[in-house]
Amino acid sequence: MNFRRIEWIFFLAFIVLDIFLIFTYFQQNWSVVSIKNSNQGANETIMKSIRNDQIEINPILSNRASEGYYLASPNSDDLKNKADTDLRYVTWTYNDHKLTGDFTTLIKINDSDNPQKTLNSVVDDASLIIHGKDYAYSKELSSKNTIVYTQMVHGKPIYTPEGQLRFTVKGSYVVGYTQRHLAKIHQLREVKKTISQRRAVILLYQYNKIPANSTVKWVKLGYTKLLTANNNTILIPTWNVKIKSDSSGIVQYRRLNAFTGAIMDD
Repeated sequence: MNFRRIEWIFFLAFIVLDIFLIFTYFQQNWSVVSIKNSNQGANETIMKSIRNDQIEINPILSNRASEGYYLASPNSDDLKNKADTDLRYVTWTYNDHKLTGDFTTLIKINDSDNPQKTLNSVVDDASLIIHGKDYAYSKELSSKNTIVYTQMVHGKPIYTPEGQLRFTVKGSYVVGYTQRHLAKIHQLREVKKTISQRRAVILLYQYNKIPANSTVKWVKLGYTKLLTANNNTILIPTWNVKIKSDSSGIVQYRRLNAFTGAIMDD
């Protein structure tokens, strides 16, 4: 048997195999690049349609994916239990996991554009607000008559009432508040990637949820109640969008599941 000839045959076979593997590798990468470029092209076409519909987007939209969790919080009467022992200078009632408090002495807001300058110290006072350090001021959700603080979870706000502290303003005085609080929040699953901020706006437009001649005022990632199961409130990351009509001035708030991109209508 000609062993030298066999060696050459194996040598040539390995060269052919290497060429095949290299070709396959570059072909796969070309396909990925082609798909990516195709998606980018489609997105740019949609963004052009958005501009043609006279839709202005104030924030610069990010293409980066974020991260989030499925979360759960057991429903409890923790607010009621603490109100019995901790609250002073507040008359309160409690119903369906919501605490309603009225201040015995009204609180004057000295700077209406920055009400948090007055209220931050109130929120941090355990004799006035329960678990106040769990909340942060939300300029986006606040209005002239309602000042909103959102409970923070994993560095993100809760955009539904289940985790909000809402102060009632009459004239330049805060007269009281309503409060809900989620306790013992825990992860149900491992961390997952979300769609990007830009993708969220594109999907809303494709769902016909952004009218022509309007302005997208802000696009924020936070947590929203998905459902109640086994006496637990289940939360998921959502993209929350504020849209204002340029002609009528009507404001709409839209919400998208940040994992799937599905619209979440209230």
